[in-house]
Amino acid sequence: MQPVLRNRQTMTDPVGKRTYTFFMPGEERILLRHFHAIAIAVFLIVIFLQVFSLKTSVPDAVLGGFILVLPMYFLYLVYGNRFAESVTLDFDARKVRFSFSDERGSFKRDFQQIKWINFKFYLTFVMVDDVRIMVKRPHNKKQVFQLLKDVSNVSTSIFGGL
Repeated sequence: MQPVLRNRQTMTDPVGKRTYTFFMPGEERILLRHFHAIAIAVFLIVIFLQVFSLKTSVPDAVLGGFILVLPMYFLYLVYGNRFAESVTLDFDARKVRFSFSDERGSFKRDFQQIKWINFKFYLTFVMVDDVRIMVKRPHNKKQVFQLLKDVSNVSTSIFGGL
């Protein structure tokens, strides 16, 4: 039985064959694509506000900018390459296709190459070679959970996969 999906922004309905696509929300795609420019802009805005409104010295303002921006860069460097723009599940071919906006492009994997799927705020596909690929989980949780159970083991625990 195929689930009826209503949220077209994050997941498509099957067209002719059993293919489902999860999309990353637009604001998150923009953030990941233009992260460096956004981080530099935030850094400069923090310096500008501290110098001209709080009357702090420029070295102190630069230090405050670094304190704010460096944790963002750390999170981006650790997790930024895990996010896919879209993940397409093809149940007829038993394959999953991951699409990225950078030089990685897109690639396909068989369902058997997925160890498990972490089902939290993001869907994290954990591959046999420990590659982790993440995409935002749609709002229709029960239907997506039923759909993903046909692909691989789905972990819903808070510490799943550790």
